[in-house]
Amino acid sequence: MYIKELSEIDGIAQARMVKEGAVSQEEVLLHYRMIQEERNPELNAIVHEVKNADYRKDGFFAGLPFLIKDLNAVKGAPLTYGSKVMEGFTAPGDEEIVRRYKKAGLNITGKTNTPEFGFTPATESQFLGETINPWDRTRSPGGSSGGAAVAVAAGMIPFAHGSDGGGSLRIPASNTGTFGFKPTRGRSPLTMYLNSLSVQHALTTSVRDSAALLDIIEGPVPGTGYGFPEKDLPFFDTIGESPGKLKIAYAPNVHGNIEIEEEVQEVVRDAAEKCASLGHEVEEVYPDFDHDGMMEAYIYLWVVGGALSVDKAASANNKAPADPFIEKMLFTLKEKAAGYSALEYEKAREKVFLETQKLDRFFEEYDVLINPVNHKKALPLGRYNGEEKTIDEILSVSEIYAYLTPIANMTGQPAMSVPTYWTKENLPIGSHFQARYGRDKVLFQLARQLEEAFPWKEKYKEIRG
Repeated sequence: MYIKELSEIDGIAQARMVKEGAVSQEEVLLHYRMIQEERNPELNAIVHEVKNADYRKDGFFAGLPFLIKDLNAVKGAPLTYGSKVMEGFTAPGDEEIVRRYKKAGLNITGKTNTPEFGFTPATESQFLGETINPWDRTRSPGGSSGGAAVAVAAGMIPFAHGSDGGGSLRIPASNTGTFGFKPTRGRSPLTMYLNSLSVQHALTTSVRDSAALLDIIEGPVPGTGYGFPEKDLPFFDTIGESPGKLKIAYAPNVHGNIEIEEEVQEVVRDAAEKCASLGHEVEEVYPDFDHDGMMEAYIYLWVVGGALSVDKAASANNKAPADPFIEKMLFTLKEKAAGYSALEYEKAREKVFLETQKLDRFFEEYDVLINPVNHKKALPLGRYNGEEKTIDEILSVSEIYAYLTPIANMTGQPAMSVPTYWTKENLPIGSHFQARYGRDKVLFQLARQLEEAFPWKEKYKEIRG
């Protein structure tokens, strides 16, 4: 049962239709099931069906289907982390974030594709296969929340869960023309691994859906070691308000420190012009901090934390994380982690702390920073290929593609990719916005202004048929 109107409105409007009786929950679920059966075989965004879903009739989003990234546990559903080492494993219970989604009335109907343990910004793995970018079937949607982003962009779901440990929400959002918001660290449930660099939220087509979804998952989890950022009102209640005249810095080429494609630089200039047209003050400037040193520290934290998370997951499935169960990339990551000393790890943590202080001082003067999401537009499929590449080879690819987004993970700042630009080849490239720690509301309000002045929702019709 295909319902055309559902494909033209966001999740909040769909939930309102269910509440008002204009459409039933069953009709909504059948609508999306039909679209998934039609489009997913080619795009490979959804990799597991959640059977015997715990359907709820109450909650803010009651009646809508939802997808969880295959790095998170949903009771009774497969949990593979995109890896053969987890083949056959079924999650014994729901993670905290899944419980919060269910409490809001969302029906968990499936799980989305991710690279092995979410470790690359391309959604490709030997075990689950590659996810295809619906805007260009020869290109990657990015990762590691690429399955979620493609499912949303292609209209297979109103919105979907994702996570971001170094750009894993923002990179696929940029490549698929969706809205990807990374909250301030501590605002949503954290993982104990990767030094809590990774935060969780969602991919959406509208700003207000993102704000409402963050409201429902927001809140501290005991034992995470981070404070809960304060706010006065729900984001959903305040996104329509003006943020005032913002002082916005923008940096198209990051002052020449990293080679950025000219077309990507144009995206940043275009975003700055759009913000200026909305009445904000814009200035071309970039914060003075040690970007290379920060990224070197990030690799220490990411590699060591990643190795621990692999060992923990594999032990739960009674398997050893070694050949033939894991890709070459992951095996060499574990070797690399074993070569680090505790002193090197602690020096990396110190470096992050010191550079974060510099960035915080920058955001005392500027409300928002605009810079590229990635160095290049969406990469061709197969550039990461963890089955054949070592972790150092994988990092070399990332160094020329995705060495900007991890900064916000290390500082804990809120950041977002906003779909403001499509190339002549009709490829989306997002604009990347960051704000000071805890000032998520400012980003939401700015994104809402951009969405209203330069709407992007009509673009989805071009790939949804």
